[in-house]
Amino acid sequence: MDKLKSWFLLHKITAILIIVLIFIGVGGVLAFQGLTAKQSGPTEEIDLTFDAEGPFALLFPRRDGNALSLNLQRTGSYDSISYELAYTSTPDEKVVAGSKISEDGEGNTSGSIDRGVMGTIDTKEKKGEYEQEILFGTCSKNVCKYDKGVENGTLTLHIKKGNKAFRMITQWHLQKPDVALGVLTSGDGHLIYKVDGDRQTLSNIGFTIINDLTGVPKLPSGKEVLGKVYSLNVPIAKELGGGSLSLEMADNPPNGAKLYRYNQSKGEWQELPTEVDGSKLSAKVDGAGIFAVLTSSK
Repeated sequence: MDKLKSWFLLHKITAILIIVLIFIGVGGVLAFQGLTAKQSGPTEEIDLTFDAEGPFALLFPRRDGNALSLNLQRTGSYDSISYELAYTSTPDEKVVAGSKISEDGEGNTSGSIDRGVMGTIDTKEKKGEYEQEILFGTCSKNVCKYDKGVENGTLTLHIKKGNKAFRMITQWHLQKPDVALGVLTSGDGHLIYKVDGDRQTLSNIGFTIINDLTGVPKLPSGKEVLGKVYSLNVPIAKELGGGSLSLEMADNPPNGAKLYRYNQSKGEWQELPTEVDGSKLSAKVDGAGIFAVLTSSK
């Protein structure tokens, strides 16, 4: 009888050990799979240069030029979004250690300072649109120190969706309008907006900003984008007067290509009375908005 009890006890312990080992093994496999999944995640970003139906960023300047408002559109299907805002500013009277400032033989400073701002967008709510203000400077205890002479820069968006990662880069030009000339230009100089009428309107607006887009609002039926798309915006609650717009393309556009303006307040594309001179298209416009050359879909 004692031998029988010992045999059952031994086999019971063996069975328990086997079960424990099975659990440990299964746990190890699951942990390895989880680690492998993380390691096989997005290691390289895909540059999203332009996708008519993809996400895009609209930039709006603050009236004092010390900040901009980042408005992201068509973002509902993405898991995470972060951004990098890079720009240059003019130096203060004193040399800042580590900054890229040149010095002439008499000890005077010149050149520019590289600046950058990084941040993340809370995407937990899976909204189709996000908005966030980005300062050109730093604030501490309600005291802000703003960078001076900010004009040109880039906005890089890092967007993830499942195991895919995308990088969107847009160029922007912040400009205090030349009140005497009433001329606004994009960073690459290919888009020019000349404001008609009273120049005092420009003075009241403060600043404007032009940036190229990686996507566009829903296009009219049977139309597709030709070349780059630009967004010209003024501070929120301000309006830009009408004027003339010209857009220089890399090549001569095909017959039937027209300038269009997306009126954000009405939520619609408007065909403009376009004149074509070689690779340059021009038209009269009623104000700010998104500007693109559209042609018939193939």
